[in-house]
Amino acid sequence: MKKFVLNLITFTVLFVSVFAQTDSLPEHKTRVILVNPGVFYLKSLVYLTENKIIDIKNLEYLAVFYEKAEISIDNAKKYVEDNHIDYIKFQVVSGNLSPENLYRSNDCSDSFKKLVNESDGIIFLGGWDIPAKVYGQKTSLLTGIHTPNRHYFELSFLYHLLGRTGSTETEALLDKKPDYVVFGICLGMQSMNVATGGDMYQDIPHDIYGLDYVEDVLAMDKDNIHRSYWGNISTDKNLDNHSFHRIKFTDTKFWTKGFGIKKTEMPYVVSSHHQAVKNIGKGFKIIATSLDGKVVEGLKHKKYKNVLGVQFHPEFYTLHEPDSKKMKIKPSDTELMTEYEMMKRLGGYDFQVKYWKYFSSLFVNK
Repeated sequence: MKKFVLNLITFTVLFVSVFAQTDSLPEHKTRVILVNPGVFYLKSLVYLTENKIIDIKNLEYLAVFYEKAEISIDNAKKYVEDNHIDYIKFQVVSGNLSPENLYRSNDCSDSFKKLVNESDGIIFLGGWDIPAKVYGQKTSLLTGIHTPNRHYFELSFLYHLLGRTGSTETEALLDKKPDYVVFGICLGMQSMNVATGGDMYQDIPHDIYGLDYVEDVLAMDKDNIHRSYWGNISTDKNLDNHSFHRIKFTDTKFWTKGFGIKKTEMPYVVSSHHQAVKNIGKGFKIIATSLDGKVVEGLKHKKYKNVLGVQFHPEFYTLHEPDSKKMKIKPSDTELMTEYEMMKRLGGYDFQVKYWKYFSSLFVNK
């Protein structure tokens, strides 16, 4: 009996010890990379995360900055430190990139591979125009190139992730990790397209609609206007610099299955761009356009199921925060509203939430 009791005690101690060790193991983090995120984008993603619009268990963001990028990592770090945000980490990648070595093995190749191996997904965010040289065009007088080094880094990263038309030098990283999540927003979608061999319309009004004057653009149907042009002819400080317009779905199966919305819906989105995808890069298909079909609003990869690009902005915190700054669309407006109020009135807010619900769902089993 005494021996039985001693054995029971020993077993109990061992069980409790093993349980305690197991219980103390760190939980698996779901790591999502943010590429060259400025403070505005960090603020937006923090708002979405803390308000459970992005709802991913044990989520950790890794803000990855290219050392030569024109986006300030110091400002980003200060924002995170000042707001005591413990789920955003930082990493800097070094290396020499130029238009000549983006679409082949280069100084950053090993870093790209390591980052993908140690994460579950990545988001490429909005920004300035891509240098036309990297997609084989001369530079339009209307193209604004302000962050070339940022573009070199992101284009090369996406090339390594997805491959490129006519390139056999490097294996696409997603061939070994096909469930990896890659999302591109606005510039991010354009970069996906260019990196895989596509190109761009350098100015929507000029290249697509044949318009060269602000007044003629403002006279168009609002569903064909993709950024606010009122600021070009007005000094009103209350003007919103974004455009609200509808989109239509060309791949209704994806949207109805993934987002749970009706195939006939034409939801409102918020945009701020003057360039657009032209010829489509390797592996992508068009899943959404402007109502007239002339501007690509969504791209999805045909091989890698979790690669999605959208031309609009579902991430702006101003679109989700009820107490953000009140503005107006045009100078003659008498009522000021937040972007949240604007989108609510237009009936498009639920679509923005469903976008992030879909994004979050891709990490459930990771």
